Amino acid sequence: ETHTTTTWRHPGFGMFPWLVALAFQGFTPVHNAPRGASYALRPFQRRIRPRGPTMPISHHKSTRCFSTRLSTSKRIPVTGQLRSIPMIADPEDILKGAINRAKKQTPGSRIPNVAEREKSRATKQMQTLHMGLIGPLKRYMEGFPRLSRVHEFEHAMITLTLGDERYEKTLREVAELRKRVNEICKTYAGRVKNVRKKQEILDTMDEAFQTIERVFTKYSSAITKLKYNAIQLRKLPQVDLTEGTIALVGAPNVGKSSLVRHLSSGEPEVNAYPFTTRDIKMGHFFAEGRRHQLTDTPGLLLRAPSHRNNMENLTMATLSFLPTSVLFVMDLTGRCGTNVSQQLGIRKELKGLFPDKNWVDVFTKSDLVFMEEGVLDKEITDQDAGMAVDEVQGALRVSSETEEGLVDLKEAMIQAMVDFRHKQQNSDTIDI
Repeated sequence: ETHTTTTWRHPGFGMFPWLVALAFQGFTPVHNAPRGASYALRPFQRRIRPRGPTMPISHHKSTRCFSTRLSTSKRIPVTGQLRSIPMIADPEDILKGAINRAKKQTPGSRIPNVAEREKSRATKQMQTLHMGLIGPLKRYMEGFPRLSRVHEFEHAMITLTLGDERYEKTLREVAELRKRVNEICKTYAGRVKNVRKKQEILDTMDEAFQTIERVFTKYSSAITKLKYNAIQLRKLPQVDLTEGTIALVGAPNVGKSSLVRHLSSGEPEVNAYPFTTRDIKMGHFFAEGRRHQLTDTPGLLLRAPSHRNNMENLTMATLSFLPTSVLFVMDLTGRCGTNVSQQLGIRKELKGLFPDKNWVDVFTKSDLVFMEEGVLDKEITDQDAGMAVDEVQGALRVSSETEEGLVDLKEAMIQAMVDFRHKQQNSDTIDI
C-alpha cells in the first residue's frame, strides 16, 4: 500500500507550528526526506466502509449532511408536494414594501462627488427594488410544484379543485410579470450608469419608480389569482401513504360524517341535507400502537361517470389513487334522498371497479331501522330494505345516536388495517 507523502520543512522559529501540524495531520519519520526536512507529514486516512447504498435526505437547520440507507424494494409514490405551497402576500403589500425599502437606501459616505454619490444611491435603490419584487415572485413560483411531479391523488385534487389549465395559466402569468419587472429594472439600472448629472439621475429614478409601479399594478391580478389558488390547495387533505386509510363511502346523507366524528379525530360538518361533505375530510384513529387515517368522502349518486359532479369525482379519485379500505355506509330508511335500490346499485358498481380492496359494509341508523331481535321496522324502512339485508350478508348494524355497534365497527376497521399491512408487506409496491 502506497501513501503520498507531504514534506514539511521546519522554519526554524520554534516548536509551535510543528506541534500544530502534528496534532492535525500526524507524522511519520522519513529517512530519505529532502535535505533540511526533519519529518514528512502524512495526513490521517479514514476508511469508511459503506454498509449499503445511501442517499442524502433533507434536514432542518443543521448544515451537516446526513444519509439514510435505501430500501432494496421499489420506492412507493409519495404525497405531500402541496405542503410546499407558500403563503401569498397581497400584490399591493409586495409593491409598497419594495418601494419603501428602496427609497430608504443611502449613498456611500466616502464618495466626494455629488453626482457619483447620487448614482451610488440610485444603484442601491434599483437593486433593492429588484430583490423586493423579483424575490417573492420567484419563491412563489418555486413553491408550486409541477403537475408532472405530484402524486396522482394530489393531481386529481388540483384538477377537480382548480383545473389544470387555471393552475398552469396562473403560474405563466406570474412568470410573465416577473420577466417584465426584471427587464424594467435592468433597463433603468443601465440608464443610471450612463447619466452624469445629479438631477438627471433623480429624474431617471422617479421615472423608474413610476414605470415599475404602473406595470406591476397592471399585471398584479396574476398574484391575486395565485393567492386564491394557494388558499384552495392548502385546504386539500394531507394523506400519508405509509399509514393505512379507510374511506367512508356511500350515497349522500347516509350518516358517514356522523361515524367519522365517533370513530376518529375528524370534525366534519353534519347536517340533514345531501352533499353536506363537499370535499375530502381527514380524521385519525389509533389501534395497536399505530396511527391510521379515516376519510369522509362526498356522497355518490347512481349515474353515469360522465354525469358526476366534481364532489363525486373527489370520492372516485380517493378510491382510485389511494391505498384505501372501503367502509360502505347504507341507510335503510330511504330518508337520505337515495332509495335502498339505488344504494345497492352504487355498491355493486364500486365492488366491480375495486374488487381487490378490503371491504366493510355498515347499516346506519340501526336504532330506527331494526326492532327487537333484528326485525326490520317496515313503517320506517324503505321497501327494498329486506332485499338489502339479504344481499349484503355480514353488514354491521350501527347507530351514531345510541352508539350501538360502534365497538364491533372499530374491531372491523382494525382488522381491515391489519389486512392492509399484510398486503403491503407481501408486495414490492402498494397495490391500490
